[in-house]
Amino acid sequence: MQMAKAFKIKQTDHSAQVVKEEKRRNRLNSIKNELEAGRITGFDQIFAIMSETSVSVEMGISFYAFRKKVLDPGEFTLNEIMRLAALFGVRYDVMADWLRDRIKSKSKSRIFRE
Repeated sequence: MQMAKAFKIKQTDHSAQVVKEEKRRNRLNSIKNELEAGRITGFDQIFAIMSETSVSVEMGISFYAFRKKVLDPGEFTLNEIMRLAALFGVRYDVMADWLRDRIKSKSKSRIFRE
């Protein structure tokens, strides 16, 4: 009886984990599709799909360091841009161009104006 109960609990835990992983994949796929289509124009849209905390954890960056980089996208390193691209499943140039556009939109410098 106890063993059957333990098996059922393990099976339920496994099922919950599978559902959680599927939701994660769906969120990442949504972000990928929207980035590639050019419909995401800010981090706020990404964070509406996947929390800022989740993205920072997946990136392996502390929440506060990640938030600082979100506020000033020029602070992302090449390595971090590659990790973001890999996380969202997009090519590096898609992610780099997207971040460049965020930098341009926040900058007051004529250097970034076309």
